[in-house]
Amino acid sequence: MRVAMYLRLSSEDGDLKDTGKAESESISNQRGLLQNFISSRPDFSGWEVSEFCDDGWSGKNFERPGFLQVMEQVKQGQIQCIVVKDLSRFGRDYLVVGNYISRVFPFLGVRFIAVNDNFDSARPQDIDSLDTSFKTLIYDLYSRELSAKVKSAKRMRAEKGLFLSPFAPYGYVKDPDNKNRLLIDKEAADVVRKIFRSTCDGVKPQEIAAMLNRDGVPTPMLYKRAAGCTRDRWPSVHEENFWTHGHICKILRDERYTGKCVYGKRERPTVGNWHTVKRSKADWVVVDETHEGIVSQELFQEAASCMKEFKEFSQSASERNLLPRKVICGTCGYAMRLSKTKNAKYHCRTARLETGFDCSSEGILQADIHEMVVTLIRTYAAYAVSLEHLLLLQQERILAEKKQARRELAVLQSRKNQLEKSLQDLYEKLIDGAIDKETYLSHKASNRAQIQELSEKMERLERSAHTTSEQEGAFIKKYREYTELETLTPEIANDVVKRVTVYHDGGIEIELAMRDELERLLACLETGDAAS
Repeated sequence: MRVAMYLRLSSEDGDLKDTGKAESESISNQRGLLQNFISSRPDFSGWEVSEFCDDGWSGKNFERPGFLQVMEQVKQGQIQCIVVKDLSRFGRDYLVVGNYISRVFPFLGVRFIAVNDNFDSARPQDIDSLDTSFKTLIYDLYSRELSAKVKSAKRMRAEKGLFLSPFAPYGYVKDPDNKNRLLIDKEAADVVRKIFRSTCDGVKPQEIAAMLNRDGVPTPMLYKRAAGCTRDRWPSVHEENFWTHGHICKILRDERYTGKCVYGKRERPTVGNWHTVKRSKADWVVVDETHEGIVSQELFQEAASCMKEFKEFSQSASERNLLPRKVICGTCGYAMRLSKTKNAKYHCRTARLETGFDCSSEGILQADIHEMVVTLIRTYAAYAVSLEHLLLLQQERILAEKKQARRELAVLQSRKNQLEKSLQDLYEKLIDGAIDKETYLSHKASNRAQIQELSEKMERLERSAHTTSEQEGAFIKKYREYTELETLTPEIANDVVKRVTVYHDGGIEIELAMRDELERLLACLETGDAAS
């Protein structure tokens, strides 16, 4: 048996890793609390203990790496219990947290404990209690209010010219005496100047990238890693990271290289969501001369003028591309680019930049990919319709089973109450001298064993009584409307298409949203266990 300790700290909580610490103090405190709790509980004796941690992640975001790891192992049956400090550590969206507590975990047979909230899903009354619902709602409201306050405070600091990003842009380092101030990193700054000057000399971004790769110049990611940067999320696919036209264009568009502080170019539309959207330039915070510029304003503008034609191409191409950055080369792992020809093709351009990959230059028609995606979506839609029918047929059986489980629970609870009362009666007889100590201990051991057996049986019945078809319903709801789909649209592509991988041998792998849910559903139906 295995119990998982889940630890989390967000930027709103403070005490993050901006002082060079291996981890925040709050994480260490949470670890000590949970370790003491587990070690003090006899029901965890002999259990294996694992730790999962998200240090610096919002509770509104359920795409946290530590959270995803623990849930994956839960789904595989490797974890039987999750322990957290309190409900807010698990998450701050009361609807999502409530669904996990009352639906998902009972369905998967996993016990959930929030120590400071005195919550234990092994106690059936805790699962759907008003107190628990109220706490998760409060955490959600608190998170939203706190997020708004943090945003306001950050904007005020940005207006003062303070650098607020966790990591310095390539070409700069943070001042060791003032983390909100940038200093020039001479070696990387020379590369930045070379990029701007080459652009002004008429060299295209792709050609600059290829030149830097030939010269063996480390990419921003590799350069910062070599310098000891601890960042664990990079806009890269492989360790064999190399310069691309995207790297070059990002540098050429970054006004911070002129000595400006720029804040608020993008924002997250919902609290805790890592997805960001562009903001109007009028809403940006731009402060001049906050640090030493690597290039002059004149050189920046000249490079921008030289980039105009390239930018226009990028924009026109993206307007026709329904799968931006979703069509991936299976050899190098980078996004393929869409040509602007009449019979548009997706091509991998890595071979033009780096010789270390055996990527195909042949390309694949956009129309062929769209056709395959539409076909797969319609297949998912057919599954959704069939599953909806099968689930409806099973509904009466499921309801009957749940009613029977509730009846059995009532009988078992009554028997458990009798045994507990019997224990009390035995104790009173011992005190009164009606029975001796040996008789008392013998009957007590027998009663305890029966109570334990009843408790375990009741727990199993509770799990069956709390099963749900909610996940199944989500899949059906998403796909059933696509049974007659003929043409891929931007809205549909954004809604259901996660990735299209094109391999060197011509093979295509398409990953749609909720693929895992479909596979689990089909497996359940094969065993006659769907939604139960």
